[in-house]
Amino acid sequence: MKIYLVRHGETEWNREEVFRGRLDVPLNENGRRQSQRTGLHLRRMPVARILSSPLMRARQTAEIIAEEVLKPVQAMEELTDMGFGTWEGLPLVEVRRRFPRELEVWAREPHKWRIEGAETLQDVRKRLLRALKGIRGEEDVIVVTHRVVCKVLACLLLGIPNSRFWYLRFDPCSISIFEDRGDHRVCHLLNGTSHLEDLGFPYTDF
Repeated sequence: MKIYLVRHGETEWNREEVFRGRLDVPLNENGRRQSQRTGLHLRRMPVARILSSPLMRARQTAEIIAEEVLKPVQAMEELTDMGFGTWEGLPLVEVRRRFPRELEVWAREPHKWRIEGAETLQDVRKRLLRALKGIRGEEDVIVVTHRVVCKVLACLLLGIPNSRFWYLRFDPCSISIFEDRGDHRVCHLLNGTSHLEDLGFPYTDF
């Protein structure tokens, strides 16, 4: 089984470096163009369906991809973005001013990061493990989700710890391909963005 992992398209809060989490933010115009280009790139892949986070930015991405792939979209709660608690809706500059110690932990030891009302990376990993058990053995699928979830899912699939979270990067509407071969997983592509080259994508990992 192959998983075509797609991060959702760009939003204004990506450009402005605002923490999103569970807040519902729509795609911007560039994000919609990125999503259409991603659908065109994936339409020849033999996938059975598209699994998506229920949040608007991921769902819109999945629905635009579905227009090209011609497969149904199914919302999956386990794919929703990580809850960032009191950071949600705050620009990075404000988080840096109000929560300097916590931001330092997030930047250097993300697996140890904890703030009020937020999930941890381990919480995300546990729900992704449930999601994988639910789809394992099925036909190939497209999974549309969020930056943090993409990173943690890649760590889980490759058998590496959450402490390596920042070793991986996923740009908006990037495509990554993982194959489950039963006794092990193979990464065929990570953060593929060649289909987006003329649309532009951010230089910061946000």
